[in-house]
Amino acid sequence: MASQVFSMCTSAASRARAFQQQGVTLQFPARSRSGVRDYDGVIVFAMAAAEVRRDDWGFSCLLWTPASSDLERLGHCRLAQRCGIAEGFLLYRDEAALGREGMLALRVVKANEEYWARWGHAARPESPRGWAWAGAWA
Repeated sequence: MASQVFSMCTSAASRARAFQQQGVTLQFPARSRSGVRDYDGVIVFAMAAAEVRRDDWGFSCLLWTPASSDLERLGHCRLAQRCGIAEGFLLYRDEAALGREGMLALRVVKANEEYWARWGHAARPESPRGWAWAGAWA
């Protein structure tokens, strides 16, 4: 039986290496952006730093949307939401994964049909008007 060797681009190899450093064995090393850590079962997400949003309650990053065909990531989002905790790291264009922030403690929330990672917080006495998700992030 012949084996095939697939080469990974530098960013995919860097991302796979970062997951490996966190004890996550990826199902598809060349394309997976989430996985389950072997020793404790925590879901770990890789997130593009350029896609991070900041608001008065901290930071967020879109993990999955119905337009995505990534069923592996959808499954990980659902597991993380049920467990109540997850971890993640940011991917930067100019450097290897596990950038400046290291590992982040995440909360995965569902907003309509999308899944978002949330982390950090800032004190604020009241919700801004029109903020539909404020209760979901508290």
